[in-house]
Amino acid sequence: MGVRITVQSLWAEVNPSSFVFEFAQSRIVIGRSRSADVQLPHAAVSGTHASIREQDAGYVLVDEGSTNGTRINEIRVVPGRPKALRNHDVVDLGGYRLTIDVGVPVAQTMSARLTADYARRMLSEQLEGKSDQELDAELEAIQRGPDERVDLLPIPKEAVGQPPPARESRPSRPRPSTPDTELPAEPIRLRRSEIAVYALAAIVVAMSIVAMALLTRP
Repeated sequence: MGVRITVQSLWAEVNPSSFVFEFAQSRIVIGRSRSADVQLPHAAVSGTHASIREQDAGYVLVDEGSTNGTRINEIRVVPGRPKALRNHDVVDLGGYRLTIDVGVPVAQTMSARLTADYARRMLSEQLEGKSDQELDAELEAIQRGPDERVDLLPIPKEAVGQPPPARESRPSRPRPSTPDTELPAEPIRLRRSEIAVYALAAIVVAMSIVAMALLTRP
């Protein structure tokens, strides 16, 4: 009994092939380097990206401190912390989608030659139209080169390697200030004749008050 890993490259433009890896060993290394058991030929994959290990009568996946991280069923795993694997789990890492089956009968274990052949065929689909010499040179450059930081999957093909378009920034227009209450009306101005009438009326009222006070004295 062992582990079956079915790999599809999301970097391929059309109809990517499925590559089936089968292992009956206690530790399986997934990465970009030539020494990995599952070689994934893209700089978004770290040299030693993740590993699958036997643990407690089952299997776990460990992210080995990769640059771009690893997801299991769309949930990012914590680097260095084992995550239990179940049949049909989907692992996304560095532009590749891996379907994992654990505890399955293994018909053919992988050899270094078959692993290298799979990596070259994946790269051929990703770089369609390249000659054999160009593919060999590109594969060696990827295996020896540094990691490339990318967003986690899924990666839209049109967005690969391109920054998001800049959004134009415009200043907001000032909003007119509306007072909560109406402004008071202008004060009423009186003419001279009106002022004289009011003054005379006031004098008459005052004299009437004085007269009434004198008449009521004992």
